[in-house]
Amino acid sequence: MIDLKLDLPSDLFDGQYSEADFAVRLRELAIIELLRAGRLHEHEAKEMLGVERWELVAKMKAAGVAPTEDLFAGIQDELKQAIASKRDRNRRKGALC
Repeated sequence: MIDLKLDLPSDLFDGQYSEADFAVRLRELAIIELLRAGRLHEHEAKEMLGVERWELVAKMKAAGVAPTEDLFAGIQDELKQAIASKRDRNRRKGALC
């Protein structure tokens, strides 16, 4: 376990936004960043954060990190477009013969 320390002015925190709240948010962002960097898998991040899958996905999207299902959907769309393009080229080739 790593214990990070930050040098921040204490007057940044008060009853409305405590150091503890900031520490929780910072930990969450660090875990999401480790996902982005490929150092953690989504299931590991989910466990570390103690959240449900849908909550992790929402946090990832809020941080600009695409969840696996979005990446796969994008790849699937690209593949469908490539297949359709290839079929279209083959049809045009056949029509010219």
